[in-house]
Order: sequence, then C-alpha cells, then structure tokens
Amino acid sequence: MANQMTLARLPAGARYRVTTGADPSSAQTSVRTIRFAAPGSGSWSSYLNEALRTELSTAGNYDSSATEAIEATLLDVHVSDGKAELVAHFVVRRDQTIRYDKVLRVSKQWDSQFLAVLAASDGLNQTSAIFQDLLRKLFEDPDFVAAA
Repeated sequence: MANQMTLARLPAGARYRVTTGADPSSAQTSVRTIRFAAPGSGSWSSYLNEALRTELSTAGNYDSSATEAIEATLLDVHVSDGKAELVAHFVVRRDQTIRYDKVLRVSKQWDSQFLAVLAASDGLNQTSAIFQDLLRKLFEDPDFVAAA
C-alpha cells in the first residue's frame, strides 16, 4: 500500500516498461542450513522484475511499450539468520537518454526463530518484504520522482 501511495504522486502520464539483468553471482540465501530460492522461477532478478512490474501495473504506471524503461539489475542478495540485504542498480531511460541512475541498498533485521524450519520460513517472508522496501526506496527517491 505504501508503494502505491508513493507512485500516486508521479505525473499522471508516467509509464514505464521494465527490464532486469541476470541474478548476481554473490546471491546467498540460506538460514541455518536451509537454502531457499526466490518464489516463482527461483530467480531473484525475475522476482525483482515481477515485483516492479506488479507495483507499476497496480498504480497504472506500467506499459510494456512505453518509451521510458526502468532497468533493474540486482547486484547482491544476502539473507541469513535474522538479517537480509539487497543491493540493486536502477537506470531509467527514455529512448537512449539516461534520466536516473543509482545503486540502492536496503537492509532488514528481525528476531530469528529457534527452530531451523521456522527460521527459514521467517527468512523467506522477510526477504519478500525487503524487496518491497527496495522498491519503496526507489519510488520515494526525489531524483526518481524528478525523472518522471
């Protein structure tokens, strides 16, 4: 909901298509001894792409044929017991002109469960939430808003 309220502040005609890069080679997503992959296809970059597209679509700012594109490249995904960190590079282009270019980082900490299965479940839930935090940081960035 917070992301939708933030996107509502963009100009009415702001429309974007979305592209993403490959998964980072440094992705580490394991809690205790349990390793987990991104929901859906198992690709964290695809997960970021889908989350970005969903947020923009819900707010009415997505158009697969828009002249402006948001390129999201996930640089690092690190999830372990009670903490997660994401780093992504966002570039907004209109045709070949770069209008926004920043690396954004978010981190999150939470109490880790004693049982490994519960800790891993919490880790996956918190990882989903941190992707929303990353997108909110993008949408709230004054430079991103100015580029719209």
